[in-house]
Amino acid sequence: MLQAVRLTAANADRALEDAESTVRLGVLLAKQGQLNPDNAEALERFTLAVLSAHQHVSWVSYGSSTDHFLGAKRDDRGNIFVNHSFPVGSRIRLEEDRIFPDGSREAIRRVDDHGYRPTQRTYFQAAVAKRDLVWTEPYEFYAGGGLGITCAAPLLDAKGNVRGVFTVDFLLDRLAGTLEDLRVSKHGRVFIATGQGTILVGRRGSGASRAEVIDAELASATLRRAAVEQQTTFEFEHQGTRYLGRAVPMTVGDLTWLVEVVVPEHDYTQQIDAEARVALGLGILALVVAAAGGVAVARWIASPLRELADVARRIRHGQLDVTIAPRSRDEIGVLARAMGDMVHALRDRDFVRETFGRYVSPELAERALRDRGALRLGGEVREVAMLMSDLRGFTELSERLGPAAMIDLLNRYLARMTPVIVQHGGTIDEFIGDAIFVLFGAPFSGPDDAERAVRCAWAMQQALVAFDEENQAQGLPRLTMGIGLHLGPVVAGNIGSPERLKYGVVGPAVNMVSRIQTLTAGGEVLLSDDLLSRVSSFVTVTPGRVERVKGAREPVTVHCLLAVKDPA
Repeated sequence: MLQAVRLTAANADRALEDAESTVRLGVLLAKQGQLNPDNAEALERFTLAVLSAHQHVSWVSYGSSTDHFLGAKRDDRGNIFVNHSFPVGSRIRLEEDRIFPDGSREAIRRVDDHGYRPTQRTYFQAAVAKRDLVWTEPYEFYAGGGLGITCAAPLLDAKGNVRGVFTVDFLLDRLAGTLEDLRVSKHGRVFIATGQGTILVGRRGSGASRAEVIDAELASATLRRAAVEQQTTFEFEHQGTRYLGRAVPMTVGDLTWLVEVVVPEHDYTQQIDAEARVALGLGILALVVAAAGGVAVARWIASPLRELADVARRIRHGQLDVTIAPRSRDEIGVLARAMGDMVHALRDRDFVRETFGRYVSPELAERALRDRGALRLGGEVREVAMLMSDLRGFTELSERLGPAAMIDLLNRYLARMTPVIVQHGGTIDEFIGDAIFVLFGAPFSGPDDAERAVRCAWAMQQALVAFDEENQAQGLPRLTMGIGLHLGPVVAGNIGSPERLKYGVVGPAVNMVSRIQTLTAGGEVLLSDDLLSRVSSFVTVTPGRVERVKGAREPVTVHCLLAVKDPA
């Protein structure tokens, strides 16, 4: 019971912490000039990326002090919509589109006088008043769907005036989904309530419908008893039934909620009595069977057990080519099938380790397989050093070589670069034709992410020189490569659909490293100021040159890498 109440609080806490990180990220990106809150397209990309990374979130939005609003929402069936409203004269114009998984869109609503003004909403006024992140009390959402809560953070200009507010919304019905998989007991209940005693979400065991989820009388009795006892463990009687309860407080911003589990006492005693009867019956049966056929059963069991013991010794010495064929449906057969499944799992683990090791260092591959929690599901904000490389003139070269020779050359090139990247601890996020996108700091971060990225780029250029010498000996042309390096915050996590997921990163910093790479000439490595600030002690670069790149509000300063000092 204690585990259930703590698990409920932990699940809710995790979802709410993600919301706070998201709104703070929006404010940070806007202040750094990487997200223009006045650009609807940029806001749309940001809100859709956050919504994709956090499946429990209902809304992600930004509302300005001029009543411009852009938000992305998810309905109960998982459909994604973009909602854009803005003043036209004295009215508010609404344009709402549905966004399909392939990126296409369909106009859903066009309303000339929608009436929604962010500045008049409770969350906006609370954020303006506090001038910092704030959580609202539960309220009825403007777009319908029931009660919800909002996490809001204001964006201030240089004079301290509020430009707008970033928000993440949760429908309480959707938050209740975190309770659906909990099995406390046959008749147990789990509640989440406000400090004032208002029941927010709850569930009833044995498959009750949504309308039957909350037993109001029992919930009220639970809250009264918890308030009287002032303890995390309490007992009380309600309508002739004795209940056991556990409660854990949960803080949401300035708000305090209470997570409670209540179980009828007889749920536990009935289970204990039933298990005792079963144990007694099984004990008597075991004695009868043992007395009647002990010798015969021992001989029958000994032979297959010796075979399984021999197989186990071979597995212990790493011989995974063994074949285990169950010859019966009894316990020995179950054990044989379990050992067969174990051998298959060990083979799969070796295959995954070998395959994963082609894209990351052996240490990272081993860590990911050993620690399943190391790769966090969903999205998280990370500071990542990124490397983007691309061959110059490869398209024209492929037209001269023909398909077969071009593929052979490309595969040999990638086979030469991949070990260099893995040796420096980089994670290959994607091969894009002849381009390579590499992460340093995701999924695992270290204090030397930026340094390893620079040394990797330098080593790749040196490896290409040796590769070109081999090509020229075969009569093939010389290749040249440009590499861009950048450091910045990204949203990292699983991206895709329920049928196909891919670990990746999104954010303005990803676009920036791609743009920097396009500025390079063959053989060049260009560093952004952000990355250079971390590695200036061991590199020699040219003076910075200011470039304007597509998609960036401010120009970027880049430096050409001339030399790298050997590690001490």
